[in-house]
Amino acid sequence: MLAAIFFPGVVKRVIQRVAARISRRSRKAAERMENVSGGVDRAHDCMVAFGSPKGLLTLLLAIVISAPSHANKLLAGYVTLRILGIPADFTDILLLQTLISFLLYFAPTPGGSGLAELTSAAVMSLYVPRELTPSYTLIWRFINSYATVIVGSLIFWYWLRRGLVGREESVGLT
Repeated sequence: MLAAIFFPGVVKRVIQRVAARISRRSRKAAERMENVSGGVDRAHDCMVAFGSPKGLLTLLLAIVISAPSHANKLLAGYVTLRILGIPADFTDILLLQTLISFLLYFAPTPGGSGLAELTSAAVMSLYVPRELTPSYTLIWRFINSYATVIVGSLIFWYWLRRGLVGREESVGLT
């Protein structure tokens, strides 16, 4: 990704050469590679825009404002422990929640199948007494999933009411 941002021309030429080689194999492949070339041109324009000072600032701001989207996952354990009245070190819980989130990326089952709850309960058993584990799991799941869906739905409906359809922005090269 960094190569595409800082050297968009080089990345574009490499992809176009690969597409040209593939398109020589058959007419059907040539048609598909023509579509790929159009997408590469569009992606190149976007990368050039991101490579500008304004684009890099936008990328940095996007990274910074993405923190709230991860905050619910990483702070859910700490908030849940505080709700249950269990004292805990913020940094320790943040690190444990990061471990849980990382482990769940490699889970072979969908998130709703209970593996997330089992993993969280197992990792957090260092802090959560056995008798509070069901309460911890229920509150943790609410913060991680249901509260996120509720807040996201409210924002989505607000955007729909304001009418964002038709306000798409084009990529401007400066």
